[in-house]
Amino acid sequence: MNVKRFFTLLIMVFVLGAGIQETARATDLADVRVVDKDYLMLHFKDGDVLFDEDGGSTDGSGGSYTVTYGAALDTKNAAVTGNWVITSADDPAYGTSGASPVAVYRKTKVNGMDEDEWGSGDWNWQYTYEHFIYLSLPSSMRQGDTYMIEVPGNINCDTASRSITFDIFRCPSEAVHVNLVGYITGPGVKSADLYHFIGDGGYRDYTDFIGNDVYIYNVGTGESRTVGSVSFWMQGKKETHWNMTGGDVWAIDVTGFNEPGTYRLAVEGVGCSEDFQIDNGVYHDPFKVSVQGYFYMRIGQEDYPSGKPKPRTPLYIPNVSPPDCKVYVTSMHPYHPEWDSFSSGDQWDKPNDWASYTLSGNPANPDATGGHSDAFDWDRHLMHVANIYDLCLAYILSEGAIGDDDLNIAESGNGVPDILDEARNEVDFWLHLRYNGGYSHGLTNPNDDNILYQAGNTAVAAWANALNSAILAYCFRIAGLDSLRNIYEDAAIEAFTYAGGLSDQMLDEESAGIRGRDFKMMAAAYLYNLTGDTAYEDIVNDLSVVTGPSSVIWKQDSYNQIWGVAAYLKTQQPVHYPDLWNNMKSAVIARAKSVEAGMVDSRPSRRGYADEDAEKSGNQAWWQTNQDMPRTAIAHAVTDNQAEKEIFLDALIMEADWGLGRNPLNLIQMTTATTPLDGKRSFVSIYTSGRDDGSPGLHPGHTPYLNTESWGSGMMGNDPGPVFDLFYPDIENWPHSSKWIDTRYIWCHTEFTPRQTMRGKTLLYGYLYGLTADRLTAAFT
Repeated sequence: MNVKRFFTLLIMVFVLGAGIQETARATDLADVRVVDKDYLMLHFKDGDVLFDEDGGSTDGSGGSYTVTYGAALDTKNAAVTGNWVITSADDPAYGTSGASPVAVYRKTKVNGMDEDEWGSGDWNWQYTYEHFIYLSLPSSMRQGDTYMIEVPGNINCDTASRSITFDIFRCPSEAVHVNLVGYITGPGVKSADLYHFIGDGGYRDYTDFIGNDVYIYNVGTGESRTVGSVSFWMQGKKETHWNMTGGDVWAIDVTGFNEPGTYRLAVEGVGCSEDFQIDNGVYHDPFKVSVQGYFYMRIGQEDYPSGKPKPRTPLYIPNVSPPDCKVYVTSMHPYHPEWDSFSSGDQWDKPNDWASYTLSGNPANPDATGGHSDAFDWDRHLMHVANIYDLCLAYILSEGAIGDDDLNIAESGNGVPDILDEARNEVDFWLHLRYNGGYSHGLTNPNDDNILYQAGNTAVAAWANALNSAILAYCFRIAGLDSLRNIYEDAAIEAFTYAGGLSDQMLDEESAGIRGRDFKMMAAAYLYNLTGDTAYEDIVNDLSVVTGPSSVIWKQDSYNQIWGVAAYLKTQQPVHYPDLWNNMKSAVIARAKSVEAGMVDSRPSRRGYADEDAEKSGNQAWWQTNQDMPRTAIAHAVTDNQAEKEIFLDALIMEADWGLGRNPLNLIQMTTATTPLDGKRSFVSIYTSGRDDGSPGLHPGHTPYLNTESWGSGMMGNDPGPVFDLFYPDIENWPHSSKWIDTRYIWCHTEFTPRQTMRGKTLLYGYLYGLTADRLTAAFT
């Protein structure tokens, strides 16, 4: 049955049924939890926004609609302490006569948005609220005792009372922040945090809990053991632009406990975490989901695994899907003198502005298909090639250990590691754009007539194609797939030779902060690894930005040679420039320490993303969910210093922990429907594909920006501010990393691009997964 019709009928039953059914309709008491022995949290929902899931859409849209549960929570009456009574047959401090809380606090947020229709300049939209009421107790709850909360009759609640037994081993607390997937059995930090925002009550102070025991609770056996104690970590403070945690943070690490199993982390006087695993394979599923995320960003994917969500449609395969789809070749590209003359906005989003630059005779490219889309768009431009490099780098640094060919993408089982199939899809797309011997800079979005325009050829694109093919060929060499290695090695040499023969090699032009000379240097590094031809090694030496042991190898919006440094450091060919090799090794280790791993000890979040400095990693401080730590991964792979190896491993693990649940939201920062992580707490509604395609939820493996700033005005999609204005208390009081709107419609908040929020995560999870493979276990130590 269509879900929308079902709920319409359900609501009609309520309205037309007996009177007692109608009067009982009110805000839903969804959950009661302990925060700790001195606070209870009651979670109320005034309604939900639901979505069609019957497969009725062919373009990935799908309907949304609001379901309310009756009268909304009366927040004024809910704030009156005397309206609440708590009794206990076990605890004499409450007894049968009961006691009222000493204070009541609240936070309220929008928990769903319903797009009714596009309006003129804005949306017509509805929303629903959820509320969190915190009861500050007059006396601490006792372990094992049961307490009855009498819900006030004047707050419009559907429930009169609810009981809870305070048991730190069975009462999950939102104050306990862990990696929801789990931790490895072996070296490396096992990090967890203790803190919580209680709305207009501010931030919970856990100073009095310092020294309290921390337990590991075995879910299977019911046994627990003491593994540590609560300690103070750091005062809340700004990290780059934002205060990620909001308030102070206490540490509850359990480093050193390595027995495999399913566990909860419990804190004396607080409560426990959600269940997690301790197992050497814990990074397999996050890695798998992140690779699936790339698969579901493909354009033109006709085949897909049986029983899994359908890929995006339309496919935009010229002359096929839609049948009138055409790709016309133009002379326009980002270095064209008239590039900035387009109408306002992203030039790749303005296909009609490209029409006048179509080449004489209106040539079309019938092979222009493939690649990964940028956000919820269809354009594919040269900034996307960084996806190839991080996918391949994960495979290279793991020395082929992440060779899984069963990650549930279309090519699974074809004998090629699935992560390389994803990289190959993008590499092939760029080779499909060849025209008149040259290499195109990309494709626009389609216009209303299903026409896309292909950018003109550039030398920068040729150098990029040389690197694309060379790094993939090197991966195939590691995989022992010689026939594929030869195909892409030849393609790399052809592109390299073509670019080198141009009168203007565009060595100083850049795309996404990678100059032509950077592409050339890095392509040469991989071609040297493949061929052993010292002419390529000479180019690496001539064009390298590394001139000393502390050189910067990646400077935002200026240059980037990270993947070339990795190539030369991992080469199996003779090193004829030992000073360059040693300086590269020292430089990548130094920069990993100073701007990534070295930041862990100075931040409340204990994250290792790049600091806000001259070589900041993209928009890390703004796209708070991306997890770019390539220098640390390379440094861990090449250092032979045990102390450094431990520092880098811990930093990588803690950054992974943050994205896998150790954050203020206690959520995995990816969509996970239909994946092995389905059922874990994670993002549900974001601005992505997979709507109403017959599978539950949205496409998996996608990480939203969680951007909080306006991109403009006039449409809800450009500005989350009007929704944040509905939060209570004022949104500025919330931890930055908890400013989340569960919405499919505000693209500046819950959209993403693979190159900004996915590639670093895939590298991170892939590298950590690779380290736990049997033949690389020694890499930990």
